Amino acid sequence: MRLIHSGSSKNKSDNTNHKTSLDSIQENGEHAKGTTTTTTHLQSLLPQLESPNLHRRRGIAGTLKNCCFAKDNQWWLLHVVHLDKSLLLPLAGPEELTIDEKVGLDPDYWLMGPSKVREPDARVRTYLVEALLLLLASGRRARETLRERRMYVIVKLADMVEENEEASERLLECVQYLRRDEDGEAEGSSDRRAYESYARGMVEEDGVKNNERRALMPSQEEGSGGDTVERRGVEDAVDDYDNI
Repeated sequence: MRLIHSGSSKNKSDNTNHKTSLDSIQENGEHAKGTTTTTTHLQSLLPQLESPNLHRRRGIAGTLKNCCFAKDNQWWLLHVVHLDKSLLLPLAGPEELTIDEKVGLDPDYWLMGPSKVREPDARVRTYLVEALLLLLASGRRARETLRERRMYVIVKLADMVEENEEASERLLECVQYLRRDEDGEAEGSSDRRAYESYARGMVEEDGVKNNERRALMPSQEEGSGGDTVERRGVEDAVDDYDNI
């Protein structure tokens, strides 16, 4: 009985100390909450797709594929995690893109130029393409998002050089999803939507730049006469640009 009583007293003391340490950790966490960024476990795994370890790349690619089965998570995967970019980057190769192909496409896919190396393992490529296929099959909004991000450009080039039969079949299925028109829309609407989205973004960006220029112009009037003439020239150029 004395041993049991002694042990319970010790446990009570340990629990008190443990509670105190937990309180201090929680307090420190609350102070640091405003200075930390949130990264999910899934996002922390994405860089491992570039690991030199083949088994690790296979494991991560298979895990990402399994995550794409849940249709309720598609919006989060596409707009928060940007999983499509992580899946497509290993499939991008050293091919030179045309100007039309670069329109609306993330520069990270082609900035490396000839030094870009496509994923060498066929099984990893298959897992990645199957994950993309699950995203495409999850719903119309997901397909529209992937079309606007010009996923078709990377998939098309990957399919042209793919030697593995299984991976090639999955790539062809992705192409069919991306190229087909949705129900109730006119023929060619999928391509037009991607270009319209890119053009809309460019117009908005130009509008912001023009507003910034106009905001800076009054401060330049205090300079010399030459500065005033230069400022008026810039104003005329901006007005002409807006009227295009």
